[in-house]
Amino acid sequence: MEITVPELNTENALAFADIINKIDVDSVDEMCFIANMKWVRPFGMLLTSAALKRLRNKHPSIHFRMQCDENRNGVSYAAHMGFFKSISESLPLGNLPGAAIGNDNYLPITKLNLIQIHDAEIAAGEYSSLGDCIERESRRLAQIICRSNIEMQALMTYLIREILRNIPEHANESTAWICGQYWADHTAEIAIVDEGIGIKNSLRRNIVHQEYITDDASALSYALKAGISQAFDPRRGNRSHDEWANSGYGLYMVSEICKELNGTFCIASGEKYIRVENNTVAFGSTHFEGTAVKMTFSTNRLTSSHEIIQHIASRGEQEARTIRNAFKNASHPSKGLILQL
Repeated sequence: MEITVPELNTENALAFADIINKIDVDSVDEMCFIANMKWVRPFGMLLTSAALKRLRNKHPSIHFRMQCDENRNGVSYAAHMGFFKSISESLPLGNLPGAAIGNDNYLPITKLNLIQIHDAEIAAGEYSSLGDCIERESRRLAQIICRSNIEMQALMTYLIREILRNIPEHANESTAWICGQYWADHTAEIAIVDEGIGIKNSLRRNIVHQEYITDDASALSYALKAGISQAFDPRRGNRSHDEWANSGYGLYMVSEICKELNGTFCIASGEKYIRVENNTVAFGSTHFEGTAVKMTFSTNRLTSSHEIIQHIASRGEQEARTIRNAFKNASHPSKGLILQL
């Protein structure tokens, strides 16, 4: 069976993940993926890599191979970024994930085990919380692509951190994949993928949400509302001694910041995705047994990262007062960076 890998923009990658999940493999003994892309994007690479890995793991008896034209721009770029070896290190093409150094134009595909990074800090004598560790790692990643722009570095650190810190707590997973690019039109794109339990399964672990979170579409819709969290307890409210306690504002903050800065936000989990752009919200079908996030924003629109975070957090707290079973106050981290740049 031959399967063509499409040009890996957001829409194509989401559709491709759905397509390969529906393949009837009953009489298939070999799959050949023809990857002759002219161009690719960070989110498209991460989602497609994860989808292909899952397909291979689900059908270990089927022989998988990749056929590529290494002279195509998209293929050579994807190889440099670590796309092929993120699918399988046995593929003889390109860099391993994280092997490319990166520069102020791109962050290569990088695998992060957040618990291992925290354990390594502790072993080195840095006794701090997992949240502090994730913020430091987010800053390190943002510095690669921030182009010496302090405001861009602060905002990108915040966006990366708010997605990464959800993963150990809500995804039942400690590993994340990240990739980024700064485009010539002054647009920054960051993609983050985890292969955890997904948004619906996470939120439905809390009995108070089970009545109205019935499928992937409703789960994604509620996840983007201010104050919606698996951690919500109507008896406790926002009371917690943990500075990093989840308050359900992370996805709301990130999606609203992208929208405010003339960018896009896309999140895929289970059978659905939501795309937020130009004050419009669109749903679509896909298949991803985890959570995949795409964030873009225009650096030309960015003046003060602190002001935009504070403004959106305040707006979110106002909205949360009208939402059932939501934290009414954003946590301290959701209102800005904890550690100084």
